[in-house]
Amino acid sequence: MTGSRVNRTRATIAVLLLMRVLVSAQDVTESALKAAFIYNFALFTEWPSGLVPAAEPYVLCVSGDAAVGDALERAVKGRSLAGHRMTVSQVAPAGTLRPCHVLYISHVTAGQATPLVAGLRDLPVLTISDIEGFAELGGIARFFFEHGQLRFSVQLEAVKRAHLQISSRLLILAKPN
Repeated sequence: MTGSRVNRTRATIAVLLLMRVLVSAQDVTESALKAAFIYNFALFTEWPSGLVPAAEPYVLCVSGDAAVGDALERAVKGRSLAGHRMTVSQVAPAGTLRPCHVLYISHVTAGQATPLVAGLRDLPVLTISDIEGFAELGGIARFFFEHGQLRFSVQLEAVKRAHLQISSRLLILAKPN
């Protein structure tokens, strides 16, 4: 290797090591990480045209996890989706569900989540959860931890049933069911 190539290689390694130290030093909570995933799911999802009237926002709902709801509010503040502002609504697991475009459900049993998901069946709502067996309930995406990393799976039949389109750039990162 030439001297300049060795120096570039060393510089690259030094930058990668520095980035690793900076990333490990950052205080990223599980709630903030899940909120970032939910936000990115929304960015990489396409809803049927005309679903959201011009002056209306995309509504991202969170049920059962106030910390994720708060983190999601911070994540979407001042941001837009397809020319619409985004708002976050925290809903009670047993409460009446206002119109949502994204629904994240957590800290409930599969039995408690079943009526929420069943009530949205065939509607253009991106349903996401960390509940074991969420795909079997008809949910679209499920978060889980694997080797200390937050991962997700996507149920393509549920996506089709909801008349949504999820970008292949997101789907390629999904873990197979």
